[in-house]
Formats: sequence, structure tokens, C-alpha cells
Amino acid sequence: MLAALAAWPAVGWAQTHRPMRLGILGATTAGGFASQWGAFKAALRQLGWVEGRDLLIEARFADNQPDRLPALAAELVALKVDLIVTHGIPGTRAAKGATTTVPILMASVADPVAAGLVDSFARPGGNVTGIAFLAQELAAKRLQLLKEALPGLQRAAVLSNSRNAAYSDAMFDAMQAAAATLQVQLQRFDAPDPAQYEAVFAQMVARRQEAVVVTEEATFIAQAQRLAALAQQKRLPSVGNKEYAQAGGLIGYGANREAIFRRAGLMADKLLRGARPADLPVEQPTEFELVLNARTAQAVGVVLPGPLRLRADSVIE
Repeated sequence: MLAALAAWPAVGWAQTHRPMRLGILGATTAGGFASQWGAFKAALRQLGWVEGRDLLIEARFADNQPDRLPALAAELVALKVDLIVTHGIPGTRAAKGATTTVPILMASVADPVAAGLVDSFARPGGNVTGIAFLAQELAAKRLQLLKEALPGLQRAAVLSNSRNAAYSDAMFDAMQAAAATLQVQLQRFDAPDPAQYEAVFAQMVARRQEAVVVTEEATFIAQAQRLAALAQQKRLPSVGNKEYAQAGGLIGYGANREAIFRRAGLMADKLLRGARPADLPVEQPTEFELVLNARTAQAVGVVLPGPLRLRADSVIE
């Protein structure tokens, strides 16, 4: 699809128009979402956009401090960017608060309707559109998979980020509803700062938690490898998104985030060429993958059930 669209190259745009200015508003560090932003830029390149010639990119990162996002969004607006691309509820809310006229593209965000970011998926309205994932359903599914891997599971920790309180609360509520059926007691552990991770995991062990759920929150996504290593070190079976298992977690379930950001690149191309956000429906991933890490299972002393292994899209041996 990208190759076909590239037949309409951006070089023609550059010959008749000024270079377009794209603003990236990141919630984590510059390296935190490096692979995702790399996939986004690669999609634009394949569509013919050449950075420095017909596309100027201004990137601002909050370094895991959401309070900085509104000022960074205002800075991008002051630079007169033609499009702001961000991810997550805090980043999108900050961008929306900074402008009602500059198009805003959510590269990946939990339910934007519930968060008040768009009117509906089919008719977003206003200046915001993008790609959403049903985070509550995914969170509940991950807890279910954890229970399937550990049939005797009774107590599970949920890693939360109070700096992204609305998202963390929604994820915990969704898991609580599932936990009642699964007969699992959940306990939240707040870790808004990566410097706290080691102490928080030590608290989990001290409070006799038997496993941990790592929510699909921007900071945790960026710190997946470190969180997975801590879970292994404390011998805590863990579950997160697909990339979390690839980073060393026991179980991963979700959509391919690089694929989501590549899709966001397609939407960015349309917006840069003049499409109105209100006319572009909010998209959702349709394919989800289950990844099991057999090496991690051995490290934390878990025998993955045969039926679960058979259902996995991939098993890391």
C-alpha cells in the first residue's frame, strides 16, 4: 500500500509549496519511543516526503513529565507547525488545549471518545483524529491470560502511573471487573518515576504479590526492557503488551505498535496534503498477537500450559 501511494511523490509538493512543518509531541524521552517514531518517519519517507527538503520536523519530548506537555504543545503551535503528531491521552489533551486550528494526529491513544478528545470514531469533529485502541478490553484480556498461565494465581500487582491518572484508573477498573470473575485480588503499585521502579518491585515481593500486570502506558512502554528485567529478577511472572514479552516479560498481548505508527504515517500524509481531521475517521487496530516468552518462563519458574502455547502467535524459546 505504501509503495502504491508513493507513486504520488512529495517532490511535486515541494516544487509548488513551501516545506511542511510537522511537530512531534512525545510524552517520554527522545529514545523512549524510538522504534515507533522511526516507523512513522519511514512511512512518510516511503510516501515521498524528504525530511529537510519538503518536510521539516520539530520534535519536543516531555521526558516522562506530563506536566511539561502543555508548554511543549504551545511551543509547537508558536512555531506554526502544519500538523502536531502525538500519542497517549496527556499528549493529545495538551495539543488540543494549545490549538483549535492546527490538525492533531493521535498516533496511538486509549479510547479517545471516553477521554473527550473526539466526538466519535466515525465523526471525530474538531481538529483531532488518529488511531485508537480499546485499552480497557486489552487490560482485562491480559489479566485473563495471566490467570490462564498461572491457574493458582490469587494476588496480582498492577503497575500504575499516577501522573497519567485518568488512564491508570480506567485500566485498573477494567481489570477489577475481570478479577472478580477470575478470583484474583489486585493491588495497585504507583511508579510515576523510573527511578522508583526497583523499590516498587521490592514492595511487590514484600506484599506477597504472585505476579504483575504492566499497563500499556507510555512511560512503561518506553521502559519495557527494564521492567521485564526487574520482574525476572524478583521472579514475578508478568504480562504486558506484545512488545513487553519481546523485551523479556512472560506474556505479551496486543497490536503491533510499530505497525500502528506506520499507519499513523499514512494518516499524516493525508493531513499534510490538506485533508481535514474531522473528515478522517479514527482508526483502530484489527489484529492482535499473543506472544509467550519461554526463556522468561524458565527464569521465573513457570510451566506454560500447552493449550496457551498452542494459541500463541509466537513463542520466544
